[in-house]
Amino acid sequence: MPNAPEIAPGRHCTDPVTCEFFDHCNPARLKDHISYLPLLHASAIEKLEGMGVESIRDIPDDFELSDIQRRACTSVQNGEPWFDRGGLKAALAGLQYPIFFMDFETVNPAIPRFAGMRPYDHLPFQWSVHVVRRLGAEPEHRDFLTTEAGDPRRKFIASLCEVVRDRGSIVVFNAPFESQRLSDLAAWLPDFAVRIERIQSRLWDLLLVVRNHVYHPAFAGSYSLKTVLPALVPEMTYSGLEVANGRDAGLAWESVVRGALEHTERERIRRALLSYCRQDTLALVRVLEKVRSPGITASQR
Repeated sequence: MPNAPEIAPGRHCTDPVTCEFFDHCNPARLKDHISYLPLLHASAIEKLEGMGVESIRDIPDDFELSDIQRRACTSVQNGEPWFDRGGLKAALAGLQYPIFFMDFETVNPAIPRFAGMRPYDHLPFQWSVHVVRRLGAEPEHRDFLTTEAGDPRRKFIASLCEVVRDRGSIVVFNAPFESQRLSDLAAWLPDFAVRIERIQSRLWDLLLVVRNHVYHPAFAGSYSLKTVLPALVPEMTYSGLEVANGRDAGLAWESVVRGALEHTERERIRRALLSYCRQDTLALVRVLEKVRSPGITASQR
């Protein structure tokens, strides 16, 4: 066609695949573009654009937004992070020492690997835990990573139960993910079901706390740990890590367990996987320290 179709960019630009003309129809946006408000519906974006509003800074005070969107809007307009001190205090009161900061890595193959699995079931192969025994104590680190081709599930959960024991809060980022993986393991390994249920009862979701009580202009509408960490703890970053996200971790692990790599390459990838998962749980430690720190100077409710 001589001209592009007159269809506004939207979700169809990337679903089911990213269009080869994505950059043509989606030019770079302002750093404070209205689309960077969390969970802003397309109809609201269309309404604001119809009013000539493209920047979050220009959104009228009487424009209808959810509570989360309004606090994000206020944070961007003020140029300062926003902390709900009262809400944070109430949420943090539920933490009990020792505090365990936990993260899992999984793959979800289309073809089931082991007994009891279904297509696309998540197979856990790695965990990392940082433990803070008491307020002010330095975190201790424990981890598990299987590099064997056999079934990792029993060793995974047995080693995890040994570390987290039976008391203390277990901090995760997006608790439904870890909880569902634990439920899967309980179904596959019923002799661990009681211990797994106790672990699930101790989960404490840092994502919900950040989403409900914290906002930083650098979040740009995202509450991903990869976004939250550099915004709140700028001295920590995932840049420079050979494995820097869950997808990369799964691919790296698959390359190791296939057994076709030389020893030196296997060891390099193993260390990269351990470094990545360790970074995830240390990130939870530092983000929690930041949101509970009495020294934060920012706009407060």
